[in-house]
Amino acid sequence: MKDININSIVEEYKKASLDCNPVYAPSNYEIIELIDCYFANKYRDNEFDSSGYKKAFFNIVVNPTEIAAKMIDLDTKDIRIVAEDGQSYYPAWLFGKELKIWMKDKKNKDGQTFGQLLNQMVYNFPKYGHLVAKKAKDTVHLVPIQNISCDDPTAKDFLSCDIVVEEHEYTPTQLRNQSNWKNIEDVIAQFENEGVIKVYEISTLDKDGDNYFIEPAGCNSDDYVLYQGRVDRKDLYKEIKWESMPGRCLGRGQVEKLFEAQIVKNRNEHYLGAGYRWSSRKLWQTRDDNVAKNLITEVEDGEVLTVNSEITPIAMEERNLSAIMAGDKKWDELISALSFSYEPLSGQSPKASTPLGTTVLQTKMAGQFYELKQEELGMFIKDILFEWIIPEFKSHTKKEHNLMLGEFDEDELTKLKDLVLTNKTNQTLIKQIQNKKRIPSAREMEMFRGIIREQISTQKSIEIPKDYYDNLKYKIDIIITGEQIDIASKLTTLQTILQVLGSNPTIFKDPRTKKVFYEILNLVGISPTNFQEEEQSLDEMVSQNAAKVAGSSPRIPTPTPQPSSIVNQQTI
Repeated sequence: MKDININSIVEEYKKASLDCNPVYAPSNYEIIELIDCYFANKYRDNEFDSSGYKKAFFNIVVNPTEIAAKMIDLDTKDIRIVAEDGQSYYPAWLFGKELKIWMKDKKNKDGQTFGQLLNQMVYNFPKYGHLVAKKAKDTVHLVPIQNISCDDPTAKDFLSCDIVVEEHEYTPTQLRNQSNWKNIEDVIAQFENEGVIKVYEISTLDKDGDNYFIEPAGCNSDDYVLYQGRVDRKDLYKEIKWESMPGRCLGRGQVEKLFEAQIVKNRNEHYLGAGYRWSSRKLWQTRDDNVAKNLITEVEDGEVLTVNSEITPIAMEERNLSAIMAGDKKWDELISALSFSYEPLSGQSPKASTPLGTTVLQTKMAGQFYELKQEELGMFIKDILFEWIIPEFKSHTKKEHNLMLGEFDEDELTKLKDLVLTNKTNQTLIKQIQNKKRIPSAREMEMFRGIIREQISTQKSIEIPKDYYDNLKYKIDIIITGEQIDIASKLTTLQTILQVLGSNPTIFKDPRTKKVFYEILNLVGISPTNFQEEEQSLDEMVSQNAAKVAGSSPRIPTPTPQPSSIVNQQTI
């Protein structure tokens, strides 16, 4: 990029002093640097005082961050696929199962599965207050927030800036592994003396021409451009903030909110340690010039001293301890209030003087705060799933493929085999009617069913047809945060279901009541397949239809559509 000096943009971003930032960390880059130092129990400037003593670091930022991560924790098991209104439950259930298997095996460039990526998001979100996710090739990873720069540090976020720069470091071998890049050998020859080669990945909002460039740092010549083309930024990055700060593009997390408290705590701890150094000394005073100068080293134990003036101890004890403790208590309360890290959330028992009502109120307020943050993170992850993960998953499962049955537990395996058995039996019935122009007898259908059951029992995998999941995105919803499922309502519904099943065990026999029952389950996030009763055997159905058409020409029965039979429209 000849017209733009990327090195200047990066350096100006790192040095830009913003009014919204504290004076001891005026730039966004220094904010991130201080977060990393504090999280590692390190002082940024000097770890020794003026007397040469090492200053203790009393860390108060890690615990609130870990509490926040625990409260907003998400896992792949929280991702549930449910059918939308009027859609079959079974393709959505099978889709969700195969999606989780795929996410468990698929790894990104950092060697992380999607579950490990979720853990990293959960931890870094409250720590830095800002997440930037990136889709590279066919995987998703988090961009280290330390590596992101932009041309306007005061923008509302990174992705709204005209120019976004991501820094990378490559060895010559890693550069040579980039098969679709150009000028690699020229770049290596020019910069390999620096040990590692720093590379800038640049995204612009230019509407005309190329808007995406990869080039080495410190070079503005087109001779060293490694890659250039057009890439839509929304297809490359996504970001979310823990808390927005007006006047800057960087979000604010738990650690930054506690900067002042960490400084004061460290200062108080240093003062207390310095006081201990004096209070631990034993000093005496006397007017007698002939007495020993050091009673510890020059006087034997039990020796009787003859002195011309009394020897008296000098008071060295700490006399301001109560004030220090009061100051610490005040800051402890502020830390808990700022970060919602009250004692019950960390597993500690509240102080004996704390009223029960106060503890309950604090826990409830903190829970509501973290539910909000978990909801925001959940919507961010849902966006990644819908726009990046699921399309990639569909492209890998678009062709006909086999799904190993070993990935299913016993209940799921039984459910799946019953589903396949019903499907294949239905297909056999239709073929028999079409070929022989008559309805098979009950004995024939029982024989067909037995043969199919035997075939299924020996299978180790299930064949998923080509394009089986096409357009399924519009038939599912992804529930991550649990916001769409109220737990109290779910428990009430389960109790109601037990009462209904107890009072009306034949609810599955009537297609209308069965459909309503399945809709209730689906709305509260319970898979209707978990309540699937053994379907009416086809031999009984054939017998019933044969009795109905006795004395008349055979007719193909038209069963009432049921959720369990909708899957017949798609061959498994």
